[in-house]
Amino acid sequence: MLTRSLAVRAASRDASRSLSNRSAQLSSAAALFESRRPSSAYFPTVVVVASRSSPTLVHPNIHRCLPTSPTRYFTAASTILPDVKLYQYHICPFCNVTKSLLSYSKLDYESVEVNPLTKSELKPWSGEYKKVPIAMIDGNQINGSENILESILNLSGVQTTLEKRWAEEDQNDGELLRMTMQQFQRSENALLWTRFAIDDLAALLYPNICGSLSDSYDAFGYVRNVDSFSALQKISIQYLGALAMHFAARKVKSKRNIVDEKAALKDALDKYESEGLQNGKITYSSGLSSPDLGDIAVFGVLYSVRGLNAHRFAIQSRGGAVKEWYDRMSMQVLGRIS
Repeated sequence: MLTRSLAVRAASRDASRSLSNRSAQLSSAAALFESRRPSSAYFPTVVVVASRSSPTLVHPNIHRCLPTSPTRYFTAASTILPDVKLYQYHICPFCNVTKSLLSYSKLDYESVEVNPLTKSELKPWSGEYKKVPIAMIDGNQINGSENILESILNLSGVQTTLEKRWAEEDQNDGELLRMTMQQFQRSENALLWTRFAIDDLAALLYPNICGSLSDSYDAFGYVRNVDSFSALQKISIQYLGALAMHFAARKVKSKRNIVDEKAALKDALDKYESEGLQNGKITYSSGLSSPDLGDIAVFGVLYSVRGLNAHRFAIQSRGGAVKEWYDRMSMQVLGRIS
């Protein structure tokens, strides 16, 4: 009987010791998991906006996109900003509007030049959507410039960066005229000139850069600097792309009843100068000491044709309030005058 009692006590002690050791192991494992689990700052909020015509998809092979901008901008609210990969055409005005906002927001991104003839860079992962720009933000596919702009401005890290930037802007006449996210994106001026840039000004650029075959050929000269294209691809894109865009530009002229594309572009810029910039009386079309999304959009559209005759006609040769505004926007977006 005594032997049996001793055996029971020994078994009880062993079970208790085993349970204690198991509990310690679980506690240690939990602590290790907690120490290695990323904090919420590693998962920035990405609001993906989609429409029926441009569905939002998820890349089947999600991978991290390496930043290419020389400077990574960090904020106190978001120590890790999202990975952004932008699929684009060099001379696409909508792509350049998107890139202008990314640069203005100090958000690193990787740019991928898409072959306009094959669009192989978009296959097969982009689904039925084969236009540009397409952005991949932390693995989320966002189609179209307006959806991308909305998604970028909904990132908490971007909002913090912009608010800090606006707080540091100069004062006008002793009164702090500080931009806010609402004014930047939703004010009457921001909405008016963003629509002007996307709906009117962008369309006018095509006849101005591709009105003749020689101008169209020059517009596609950018392909010579795209390392990812082979020599044969560069030749094909420049010749066939130029021909296709020339005929597309003629359709734009016909659809919009444009007789003289240079005169139409001049009229559009006259409107922006008189109504948007009040003939140079205000610094930005926002009416504040900082540009808004309308300023960003108009600048991006004009910047898309840099180095071409259309750009020299619209900016350099024109001079005046538009040229002064463009130089200020170059400093705001690029940190240099382009």
